[in-house]
Amino acid sequence: MQKTKLNKQFDKQFGQFVRKYRLMKGWSQAKLADEVDNNYQNISRLERGEITPTLFWCYKLAKALGIEVENFLKEFGFRLK
Repeated sequence: MQKTKLNKQFDKQFGQFVRKYRLMKGWSQAKLADEVDNNYQNISRLERGEITPTLFWCYKLAKALGIEVENFLKEFGFRLK
C-alpha cells in the first residue's frame, strides 16, 4: 500500500513531535525505545516519518513522554469523546 501525500505529511509531523518531546526529556532514541518496549531503529524511523504509528503505539509514546494521551492525540486532530 502506497502512502498518500497527506499520510506522508502526518507521519513526518508526528515524528518531529515525538523527537521534540524526547529531546526535551533529554532521552536518546534507545531510552525512548526501552520505555515503549520497542527498538531504537523503529524510533529513528518514526522520527524520520517512515512509520505510521498505531493508536496503541501513540498511547505508549504519550505515557512514556509524560503527555496526557488525550492532549497527545488532539495535537494531531484526533477527537476523543
